[in-house]
Amino acid sequence: MPQIPSLKLASKLGLATIGLVLLAVPAVARDRFQDLKDSTYWMQLCTTLAKTQPAEAVTACERAIELRSGDGQLWSQYGALLLNLKQYPEAIAALGQALKRQPNHSQAWSDQCIALTEVAQTATALAACEKALEVNANWGERTPITAHHYRSLLLGTPAAYQAAIQTYDQVLAKNPQDSQALFYRGEAMQKLGQPPGETIDYFKRALTGNGQWGQASPLAAWRGQATTQKTMGQLDQAVQSFDRALHLQPNDALTWFQQGRTLQELNRPIDALTAYHRTLYLQPNWSEALLAQCRVLNQLQQAEAASATCEKAIQGDGKWGQANIAQAWNQNSVALTMLGKLELALAYANRAVGMQPEVGEMWNDRAVVLWYLKRDDEALESVRRALALNGEDARAWANLARILRSLNQPNEALTAYKQALKRDPKNAGTWANLSALQWSLGAHPGALVSANEALGINPKLVQGWQNRALALVALKNFPDAQQAYERAIALDKTNAESWTGLGLVLAQLQQYPKAIQALKTAIRLNPQQAVAQKALTALLAATAKSGEEERSEGDREELPENPLPSSDRDTSE
Repeated sequence: MPQIPSLKLASKLGLATIGLVLLAVPAVARDRFQDLKDSTYWMQLCTTLAKTQPAEAVTACERAIELRSGDGQLWSQYGALLLNLKQYPEAIAALGQALKRQPNHSQAWSDQCIALTEVAQTATALAACEKALEVNANWGERTPITAHHYRSLLLGTPAAYQAAIQTYDQVLAKNPQDSQALFYRGEAMQKLGQPPGETIDYFKRALTGNGQWGQASPLAAWRGQATTQKTMGQLDQAVQSFDRALHLQPNDALTWFQQGRTLQELNRPIDALTAYHRTLYLQPNWSEALLAQCRVLNQLQQAEAASATCEKAIQGDGKWGQANIAQAWNQNSVALTMLGKLELALAYANRAVGMQPEVGEMWNDRAVVLWYLKRDDEALESVRRALALNGEDARAWANLARILRSLNQPNEALTAYKQALKRDPKNAGTWANLSALQWSLGAHPGALVSANEALGINPKLVQGWQNRALALVALKNFPDAQQAYERAIALDKTNAESWTGLGLVLAQLQQYPKAIQALKTAIRLNPQQAVAQKALTALLAATAKSGEEERSEGDREELPENPLPSSDRDTSE
């Protein structure tokens, strides 16, 4: 037999534009009782299936309503089912029919408030919650705390949250284990900024309570606990709480997103990227999540993927949360800079600061693009604009130092690096760049100290090992310099500068065959490496004359000096 389409009922009642989802009739009824005209049977089937098979219960309710369209209670039950199935427009229409027939029905008003909230009809939703509380009768499976909860969220004022807390406390005075009231109270305390230790206690009590959640859920309680732990700086514990929430509901996009942000704060970008991938699998066009993924990809220097993701964010659903579209333009500029598409990167950066000129971060990122374009004066103006907006931005101070160095103002650059490290003493890149500047000023002991600071923070920083080696060479400590260059090469075997430096140090140590091999490797990796070419020519000539015996002091002077430290313009902050 053919299915009974849901739109058949809607058409009869003048609701054809609602767009109800077509659902199958329960198997028990489909085969034998499809033509049964007894409304009591369909009402009982609707009620029986409501909790165990809600999708099939909808069809039974629809058949009952066809037979008893004037029954307000039946419409209310039908609306509640649609609400639980997250069919919000359809629920709103059904609950409207219920309230037309039974206006003094608090459950229907409360459910209407919830459904309207979900479709962002804030004013109408607030009026429905207010009406539910005013009527205060026929709550059915709902309670007044549901209406108070949504009312407080819709108003978002301290007074509303305080009023809601009074209601929750009245419920808890009678039943201290009520999970729904405990969770809502914790949530209200969180919104009011009350002590996180007390707030988190309510979330924990909700999770160990009586399990009567109403419109709340254990998922929301774990998530509330996690966000409170974040405010307490307990990021590892927050990750564990989000994991518990995801164990309950692995397809909740919001929880995956919040997990990703927490992992990002813990500087676990690979794990954060995994969380964002899951988020976007569930909600592919979510602009805020796409932007967050773009940021992580930039952090991981996966520039092409970052740029593509930021473009998707700009074209996404427009749901930015605490972010905005200007940040997507800015992050795309960062990605394009890494890709060497500098003119396009500048266009994106200009778009970002044009949209949000009060954000220092964007002026700072714009300054980096201009610096790579060697438009140093404009870069200086842009980074100073960033610092005028946020003088505590360590990245901006570090970029100011780089720009000042390019403008041949080394002493001013030195001051700027110190300001950057005062605000972010754990930035290995800044220490490495400071080391290079100190080396160029002839402050070789200081350059060694700064390089060691960089390596203490990040032992895998190639530039740190290179700069340590250069400082050691300047201090005539060639054996330690050899070890430093070898560490740099172990981290990056394709770095021609490290091979060049190693070759020169080995020559100083009179290890000529090894020195020649290192210099040949440098030239193979970079045929334009002039220092290596000059050194190799001198070494080959000297060894040919002496038969690889110890060279005279005059021969040693023919070797070129060690190469300069890597240019700041090749090092991102």
